[in-house]
Amino acid sequence: MVRHQLLLALAVAAALPTAQAPASSELDELLDKVTDYVAAYTHDFVGVVAEETYRQEVRGRARTDVRGLAVETAPERRELRSDMLLVRAPAGDRWLQFRDVFEVDGKPVRDREERLAKLFLTPSPTAHQQIEDIRTASARYNIGGINRNMNLPVVALSVFETAEFPWFRFSLGKKRNAIVDLEFREERTQTLVRTTNDQPIPSRGRFAVERETGRVLASTLYIEGDKVHAQIDVTYGAEPALAGMLVPHEMREKYSSQNGSVVEGRAVYAKFRRYSVNVDEKVKK
Repeated sequence: MVRHQLLLALAVAAALPTAQAPASSELDELLDKVTDYVAAYTHDFVGVVAEETYRQEVRGRARTDVRGLAVETAPERRELRSDMLLVRAPAGDRWLQFRDVFEVDGKPVRDREERLAKLFLTPSPTAHQQIEDIRTASARYNIGGINRNMNLPVVALSVFETAEFPWFRFSLGKKRNAIVDLEFREERTQTLVRTTNDQPIPSRGRFAVERETGRVLASTLYIEGDKVHAQIDVTYGAEPALAGMLVPHEMREKYSSQNGSVVEGRAVYAKFRRYSVNVDEKVKK
């Protein structure tokens, strides 16, 4: 898809699951609560839009000078302002997060209306292709040699989707009064995240979860391959404009590649409001 770049991309489909190992009653109870919470959360969060301010920096990249010697380039920086929203996929069996970038380094994006019309009003040949088109558009303005479409704040919650859940092993981690860490590790070849030449990269991570309610307060997602290590941390906070619903407050990410380059990003979210949207109908504000 992208030449001379490492690709980290969310896969669209999963293979048949294997059986989960027996879990403790405490773990089973917590998993039931979190799964129910995430199912209700994604249902309620569809149609919510937030303004994202997203700063990215790339450093450590090397080039070759006229003498053939490696020279480290100056850091590259970019600031994006976007509307971030959750939409239902064309087939209605999954949700997608969409980054609608409207400003890059202080300059407005000129083709925004045309791009939105193409994504949501002009049908793609298949639902699969429309999902890929939405993900590609969300990643359009990322910088760095790691072409990625999984730098989205609620991506870790996809672990609890029906098609993904059986492929993850869960365990209880650190306990802090009313909060417990729910750790997860992917165990399959057709992984959630793929890389160059469609190679699998198993993911792992943890959720900070309220023990009594199953509410997710924070998430950490690790993707560790031979050529890249990635970490995405997200914290959630109550949003008064949405009746106290927990929403992404901050996302921090770091990607370290084999060639020594590092991509880091920090996104913060504000101005949450309801947005009427369906991927097969006209987008309405």
